[in-house]
Amino acid sequence: MLSAINVNLALTCVESALFGIFFVLAVTSLAVLVVRHSNDRAASPSSERIWASPLFVGTILLLMTVTSHWLITVRRLFDAFLYHDGGANPMTYYLTVEAPPQVAATAFVVASVIVGDIILTYRIWVVWDRRWSMIVFPALCTLGYTAMGISVIQLFATYKPNESPFVKAAQRRIITTAAFTLTTNIYGTASISYRIWTSNRALKLHDSSPTPRMGLAEALVIFIESAALYTAWTLFFLVSYSANSLLEAFAFHCIPAATGISFMLIIVRVGLGFHWSPATVGSLDPARASTSVLRKPPRMIALNVTKSVERETDFALRRVPDKGQELEAELAKYDSAEV
Repeated sequence: MLSAINVNLALTCVESALFGIFFVLAVTSLAVLVVRHSNDRAASPSSERIWASPLFVGTILLLMTVTSHWLITVRRLFDAFLYHDGGANPMTYYLTVEAPPQVAATAFVVASVIVGDIILTYRIWVVWDRRWSMIVFPALCTLGYTAMGISVIQLFATYKPNESPFVKAAQRRIITTAAFTLTTNIYGTASISYRIWTSNRALKLHDSSPTPRMGLAEALVIFIESAALYTAWTLFFLVSYSANSLLEAFAFHCIPAATGISFMLIIVRVGLGFHWSPATVGSLDPARASTSVLRKPPRMIALNVTKSVERETDFALRRVPDKGQELEAELAKYDSAEV
């Protein structure tokens, strides 16, 4: 039988574990970005400062919001079992929506999601060759989420004692708010996954592969790049809240950590330059590369490398040529945050 105490005890344990994972990834992200930026500065002194990097700024903002939310979760645990009525009524404390720590925790959840949606929108823009038309819809959804998120925080701050978070007025706002970010997530996951999958499939077909299938490495890159974890956790919250389940508190307050982990994985992968593509497999193993060269005659491949001010290596995206044209491959795209 679920109770507010059970759910919040589980929340504290799980969020603490997720926060530990997030913190390690965040520190790794910052270290990688700083080192790569230092190398770029050494090669080109005219390059921008690191704090102009969208990925660096996003990491710092998520580190602030996710850490703040975790600290509040721990504070609420002590309040419930030690300080509120001498620890006699932890259930009442956890069900008090209008309590200042609860309102503050909600604010940091909203802030984390806003940062996450902005990073996801930025990744869509990068993966789709900086096409502004691709980010109009997610940008509007993010603006809608921001407005509705602020209204939810204001609603919680003005709650009456013993009022349920599942009242009609709250449900309308919260479900609408969650729908905005879920729409952004689904759009981002679908568009990024489609872009990466079609690009690699096109190269495999051009490479005369008998049955171009998705490998584990490619699936992992798509999962990370598309922020699928972020999307899945948002859906988990929306379903649990719509079902009036106490699990919604667990899902809701783990959103910052899940968001942070999802986007730190992207930033670490981008910062380290990890990307999967058939064109780069041979370069990892000289023996295999030489064997491949002996096995197949050399072919001309036109490389269209887009010069960019950004330097974090992005996923290799390739286009299918028209008949009679050479394959145009866009390898080693750079999307560093020096824009």
